[in-house]
Amino acid sequence: MDRGALLSFEEIDRVARSFVRHGVRKLRLTGGEPLLRKVIEGLIAKLALTPDVEDLTLTTNGALLARKAADLAEAGLCRVTVSLDSMDDTVFMAMNDVGFGVRGVLDGVAAAAEAGLTPIKINMVVKRGVNDGSIIAMARHFKGSGHTLRFIEYMDVGTTNGWRLDDVVPGRDIVEMLDREFGIEPVDPSYRGEVAQRWCYRDGIGLVGV
Repeated sequence: MDRGALLSFEEIDRVARSFVRHGVRKLRLTGGEPLLRKVIEGLIAKLALTPDVEDLTLTTNGALLARKAADLAEAGLCRVTVSLDSMDDTVFMAMNDVGFGVRGVLDGVAAAAEAGLTPIKINMVVKRGVNDGSIIAMARHFKGSGHTLRFIEYMDVGTTNGWRLDDVVPGRDIVEMLDREFGIEPVDPSYRGEVAQRWCYRDGIGLVGV
């Protein structure tokens, strides 16, 4: 989009405050990729001053997170969610058509944890025949890390991703796969209206969401 078509930070702040006056208590910056927005820390600092906001969070692909994590935390960001669809560079880049590898994302996750942007959630979109073979490796990597890995069904987002029903790996199949490999059991939601159904490993080490 043309720069003039984008909401200014002042406009975003005004919209956020309007929602907060109507009872919203959680603000999330997402995208696209929000860390590409110049001086995003300035917007976070504005939103962090909004009265009654209990949670200010950001979803990112992680490419710039290692560089920006400390500044984001200092500006007032509470936590981050990071998108990562495989531990394998080839599979990861096939899913996302990006020019960076998994190592940079993992470095971003580590930097975010060090900066206190926790609890960190890792979102993995699962597409049949592309990265469904990465489910167990992803679970094994993040098990015991303190981060919550969430498996997300490949969704129809209009005409931009060539969605087909055959590409979807249903949540129940993901749960069965994890249960066979590790043993998992359901956990009650941590808040009303929680997006993901949570599962814990039976050995007590870690959580996943579906």
